[in-house]
Amino acid sequence: MSAAAMLHAPDAHVHVDTAGGVHCPLKAPNALLADFIQFYAQRSAERGETVDVQVMRGIAREFLQTHPLTTLSFHECRRLLNEAEGRSLPPFERVVTEPLLPLFPHFGTSPGPVTPSTYPMLSRRVIPGLICAIAAMLGQDRTDSYSRQAEALVAAHLNPMTGDPVWSAVFADPDTRRMMIDISVAVIGHFMDFERRLAWLVAMIDAHTAPSRNVHDQDWQFSERHAIALLLAETQMLREAMNDYGEDGPAQRHGPQFVAAASRFFAALDTAAHRAGVSV
Repeated sequence: MSAAAMLHAPDAHVHVDTAGGVHCPLKAPNALLADFIQFYAQRSAERGETVDVQVMRGIAREFLQTHPLTTLSFHECRRLLNEAEGRSLPPFERVVTEPLLPLFPHFGTSPGPVTPSTYPMLSRRVIPGLICAIAAMLGQDRTDSYSRQAEALVAAHLNPMTGDPVWSAVFADPDTRRMMIDISVAVIGHFMDFERRLAWLVAMIDAHTAPSRNVHDQDWQFSERHAIALLLAETQMLREAMNDYGEDGPAQRHGPQFVAAASRFFAALDTAAHRAGVSV
């Protein structure tokens, strides 16, 4: 059996039962080592070298039996996982990045194509640049105001047992939806010269994209295509709400001039998406 086939066998993950310590129920150390074995075997195969995956798993088991990572408590492991997946972001940042979650890779996987959509998958390393870009477009006062609103919304939807935010309830709250749409309205106001602002967004996010500490996305680069996918996702809620002509809809709240500006923005965005091969 080839190394690749062995890695996809039912027992491909490293499992270990150690004698002591509080074990991480999420098995983060196991997953990390399993990912490393897969990565190493693939790289070796590319060089024409043979790797005994079973031997590597045995060494991994020995490592896990003695390494202090096996004593991670559940809460510490959950904290690390939340940090990796962006759930530990401050409320405002979490609200801003919510529309992008389908474009982010799951914990331990690589940025790449998402099926059946042709969206390019984003790296979580775009988050600092995105927050900087949105804060720049909103201005300090509005950023502070939305930050306070987000904190209040999260405080209203805490799990009474754990004190953690119940994010499904936060995003089901009409006030959250209204705030997310209002942020998109403010963003659109800066895209009257669409191509110029798109180039600015690419430069802003690229400048704030930190070097990767993960071998899975160290070669990933933010591009115009990624920026278009990001804008499509960030403004999708507003696009859907444009047909709401009730008193709480964007047309009533922001007026006919905004409706015209939004129409121009979405037309320019859809043209750019078609050009870049990103589905609308």
